[in-house]
Amino acid sequence: MGEKHRKRTFEGVLRREFLKSTFSLIGGLSLSALLAGVESVSEATSRLLDRDKTLSESFSSPRRGASSGRSSPGKNSRALVVIARTKQGTNQSEHSYKGLLDASLRRLTGARRSEDAWAQFFSPEDVVAIKVNSITGRRLASSPDLVSVITQGLVSCGVPPRSILIWDRTTWELKAAGFTVNFAAEGPLCFGTDAPAAGYEPSPTILGTVGSCFSRIVTQYATALINVPVLREHSLAGASIALKNNYGSIHNPNKYHDNRCSPFVADVNTHPDIRNKTRLNICDAAKVQFHGGPGYKSKWISYFGGILVSTDPVALDTVGTEEIEKLQKANGLRTLSGEGRYPAYLSAASAGIRGLGISDRSRIDVINMELA
Repeated sequence: MGEKHRKRTFEGVLRREFLKSTFSLIGGLSLSALLAGVESVSEATSRLLDRDKTLSESFSSPRRGASSGRSSPGKNSRALVVIARTKQGTNQSEHSYKGLLDASLRRLTGARRSEDAWAQFFSPEDVVAIKVNSITGRRLASSPDLVSVITQGLVSCGVPPRSILIWDRTTWELKAAGFTVNFAAEGPLCFGTDAPAAGYEPSPTILGTVGSCFSRIVTQYATALINVPVLREHSLAGASIALKNNYGSIHNPNKYHDNRCSPFVADVNTHPDIRNKTRLNICDAAKVQFHGGPGYKSKWISYFGGILVSTDPVALDTVGTEEIEKLQKANGLRTLSGEGRYPAYLSAASAGIRGLGISDRSRIDVINMELA
C-alpha cells in the first residue's frame, strides 16, 4: 500500500470513528439544548475532523529515527541489563520512577544527562509507540506513573507529545489499568489496537511457527517502539516479561500457548517491525508476581520496588526470570527450573537465525543500583 493511499485510509478510519462518536453524542441531546446555543452538528463535525486530520498526519508518515534497530548479536558480544531499585520497595510514585529510570538510562548509555541518554535512542522525527501490559488490570499492569515518566523523557529529547502513543490490545483494558484514553491531537495519545484508528493488518504474516495479523500500530504508524512489560511468572510460559508482551501485538495469541509457548514467543518477536523498531525494554518490577501468574495473586506478590532496563529483550527476560526464581526460592517454592518450567522460548529466541538477543547468562552483564 502506497504512503498516500495509506494516509487517506487512516484518515477515513478516524473520520468514521469520530463521526460515529459525534452523532452518538448529539443523538442524546434534546432539541431545546441545541437551540439554546449548543455547538451545531456541522460545527462539531468540522472541529472533530480538524483534530482527526492532525492526528492522522502524526501517525501515518514513515519517519527516520535516531536508531535503525537491533541487529543479531555476534558470537562474542555481550548484553547489559540495569536493575534499579528503591530501598523502601512498596508501590512507586511518579517521582521515584523518574529517579529509577533516569539513573538506569545514564548507566545504560554512559550519558551524563538524562535527556542525552534519551537522544541516543529517539529523535524529534520519531513516532513512538509505548507497548504496555494492561491485561491483568490495575493491580499488576504497567504503571501509568512509569509510562508518564517515559513520555516525559521522550519529550525531553524533542519527540512531540502528539507523536507518542501508549497502547495495548484493547482500549477498555488500558482504561481498566488506569490509563487515560486519549484520541486528541495534543497527545500523548492512548488507545488500543481495537480502536478503528488502528486495527490489525488484513492478512497474516507467516513467521516460522506463527501466522498472525499484527497491529497496524507496529507495522504502519510507529517508527520506534518501547516495550514496557511487567515481571511475572506465567503458568504456561514459565515467565511473561518483554518477549511475551508482544503477544499483545497479534490478533490470535490464544493459539500459541502450547509447549511452554515455545518457539511461538520467539517467532512473534522476529517480525521485522518488532525487531527493528524496538529501541528500549523497560520492565516495571515495582511488584513481582513470582508464583501463580499470569493473573494477580496477592499471596505471591513481592514489592521488588524497581525496574529492569535493556536494549536486549532476551537478556532482560533471562535476568528477569532469574529474579523470579530467587523470589521463589526465598519463599520456599520450587523454582521454574526445578519444576521443568524454565521459559523454553529464551533459548529459541537467541539461537540460530532468530538471533533476537542473548540468553547465555555468562554473556549478560548486570548492573544493580539501589536508590534512596
